[in-house]
Amino acid sequence: MNKLIIRNDFKVKLFKLTVYISFFILLFGCIEQVEFAPIATTSNLVVRARITNEVKTHTVEISRTIPINSSTIKYEKNASVFLTDDTGATYNFQEVSDGIYNSVTPFAAEENKKYELHIETSNGLKYTSTQESLPGISTIGDINLSVEPNQFDPIDELVIKVNSNITTDNGKYYRYEYDETFEIKTPLWSRKKLLIISDSTPYEFELVDKTEEEDGIGFCYPNNKSKNIMLTETVTLAQDQVTGFPVRKIPIRSYFIGRRYSIFIKQYVINQNTFDFYTLLNKFSSPDDIFSQTQVGNIPSNISAEVNPTEDKVIGFFEVSSVSTKRIFVNRNEFTSEPFINYRALVFCDEFVKPEIVDASGLSPLLRRLNTGWIYQSLSEGPSDIPGGPYRLIRKPCGDCSHLGPVNPPDFWIE
Repeated sequence: MNKLIIRNDFKVKLFKLTVYISFFILLFGCIEQVEFAPIATTSNLVVRARITNEVKTHTVEISRTIPINSSTIKYEKNASVFLTDDTGATYNFQEVSDGIYNSVTPFAAEENKKYELHIETSNGLKYTSTQESLPGISTIGDINLSVEPNQFDPIDELVIKVNSNITTDNGKYYRYEYDETFEIKTPLWSRKKLLIISDSTPYEFELVDKTEEEDGIGFCYPNNKSKNIMLTETVTLAQDQVTGFPVRKIPIRSYFIGRRYSIFIKQYVINQNTFDFYTLLNKFSSPDDIFSQTQVGNIPSNISAEVNPTEDKVIGFFEVSSVSTKRIFVNRNEFTSEPFINYRALVFCDEFVKPEIVDASGLSPLLRRLNTGWIYQSLSEGPSDIPGGPYRLIRKPCGDCSHLGPVNPPDFWIE
């Protein structure tokens, strides 16, 4: 079997590198406040850089470490970024937004070449990576589905597993990502909507037909990307082939797989240095190792400062990998006949109201409802004998799924 290594989004782990500790002392029902001196933090460079064998515009992201109590990323602006290879070629990057640098021209990493990343910050500090080369290429083979017991829950789950094709090289390391899209149906769809024409006296509203371009036809297409780093290796296997590696598990009753579902899987072949880097990140993010004396700052990077590398640490990695992709579509009836739980079960959809346009005080209950998450619902569905105004309303999530995803299918969608 392939060894599975899953860890939380490493990007967050890279940014939040300092820990603040606080505690309360309780004595005879009184709380004594303890003052702590500010903890000094070091502003280390954070680099996320990957080039692949795809002909495309590649990206390097650069920022600085931030305290754990901060939520604002500190981007590294106005840096000079470029790659070189061992043939003497240079690949320049330009800043397209704060801390985001794209290659000036599209290119692809090639086999038998060694690449080196160079960064010079706006204050003149220079950083260089080790030389990294493209590993062997392995393509995605079959993607299989199976309904299996969930070891933590009595509800079964759909498990999506990937296989790679056999290669002639031995000792490969793999990383996986996915991008999923699914179709959901609005529980209580109406072909009309109520517009606010005037939000002051005299209040005015207009009932109009929905348009397919703006409002859709009652379906939505949410999208999620993988938030975990998934690694496996074939070094310990008889042949270089990933077999039955689980990239996604979804509870069988989830509305994610209630109708039609698609998953786009990316398989990266990485070298051992990259694999070891992600493995160490996984180790340090384990709850069992929170109080380990080995700190996150000790995770080695293949990028270092040209001056004073011992003190001027770099967090992150320059990755050179080959990539293979594959997309599949699946309908619910292809793997189960069990009912699913619609997302409407997550909100209260049994309440209908018919607010007055203007009440005795001169205010508009209808306007207030429309401005606080209620929408028009046709009288053909649900109870119609509700007293009140001329228009019946429901909570917006019950008749509009756009809070979950776009109302029109993406370009790649196939029915």
